[in-house]
Amino acid sequence: MQITILGLGTLGISLGLALRRAVPEARLVGHDPDHERAREALRRKAVDRTSWNLPGACEEADLILLTLPLGEIETTLRAIAPALKEGTLVMDTAELKAPVMAWAQTHLSSSTPFIGGHPILRPDAGEEPDPDLFRDALFCLTPPAQAPAWAVEAASGLAHRIGARPFFIDPVEHDGWMAALEQLPSLLGAALLSVWSVAPARREMPQAIGSRFARITADLPDAPSGRLAATANREALLYWLDRLLETLGRLREALTGLEGEAALEDLFRTASQTRDNWLKSRQESLQALPVPADQPGLMETMLGLHRLRPSRRR
Repeated sequence: MQITILGLGTLGISLGLALRRAVPEARLVGHDPDHERAREALRRKAVDRTSWNLPGACEEADLILLTLPLGEIETTLRAIAPALKEGTLVMDTAELKAPVMAWAQTHLSSSTPFIGGHPILRPDAGEEPDPDLFRDALFCLTPPAQAPAWAVEAASGLAHRIGARPFFIDPVEHDGWMAALEQLPSLLGAALLSVWSVAPARREMPQAIGSRFARITADLPDAPSGRLAATANREALLYWLDRLLETLGRLREALTGLEGEAALEDLFRTASQTRDNWLKSRQESLQALPVPADQPGLMETMLGLHRLRPSRRR
């Protein structure tokens, strides 16, 4: 069985390492146009080999995993579609699902099953490649209605095998969540950097930047992906931006009012309690999710996709 990973950043390398441990029989092939990333994946043994040719990396694949920025996914699907064997399972890991599902339907053949995926990592997940990066992650899955049962089972089994909890969700509902939980923090980080960039004392301020500012402004999307995600998820993002602006307005009133100290203290107290409750309920909710049955049929699906799909080439 060949698994091809397209995109060898932290997520792609971590996925290769996790699959190396979970499915040792699989042959892992990687592709990334960045030569340094490709070499790093080989050095860490996250893949058995890399290919500079994108379609060539996918020709013999039984399973293709796209660990790419949102802005690169449509062009990649268009490029690899003619090279795929009939029945090759394709999955992605992008933070938005509705646009990716639409691209897959447009560019992939009806004989190429596509399962949308998005691993939401633990709050304490590190930034370095790690086979345990997906441990206790919520792996959102958005299979289309026409997806064959074996493909859905394989996607769920893959999530389970790398330590995550598979969670099936509607793409539009998923993207509504992501507007609040991924995109809004990214926009806030970008806005903070924009404010700082025009500050009169910006030349003297860099040495005073500490971990808090660095954390808030870290992990911004690349410009094309950020623009694409914001416009594709416009309605949901506008809803949450309005809620944020309302809250900032109340905060400003508290700072300018004569009796604002109590409101400010209440803001921080409520925020701290909300965060504590979130961390506690997150773990409880994960434990309540059903775990796919660990039976021979599941691993046969994972390791024998070639026996479950037609072997003819298009």
